[in-house]
Amino acid sequence: MSLGAYVLGALTEEGDRLVAEHLRACDRCTADYLDLSEAANLLTLIDEADLAAGKGPSGGGEAGGEGPSASPVTT
Repeated sequence: MSLGAYVLGALTEEGDRLVAEHLRACDRCTADYLDLSEAANLLTLIDEADLAAGKGPSGGGEAGGEGPSASPVTT
């Protein structure tokens, strides 16, 4: 199952339906979906200038620190 593609709205109509159906029955995947949705929403707060400057949405890099994350998120 591709939760990342589901969160970004990149699945076909059939794929979207299948993932939504699975999420209704699977608490673990639903928790993962909520985490991915939150991350995707936070990414919308970063613009090109922030990326060029190495800054996150708060303007100061990682939450509680400076610089890029040591562990990238993959789905």
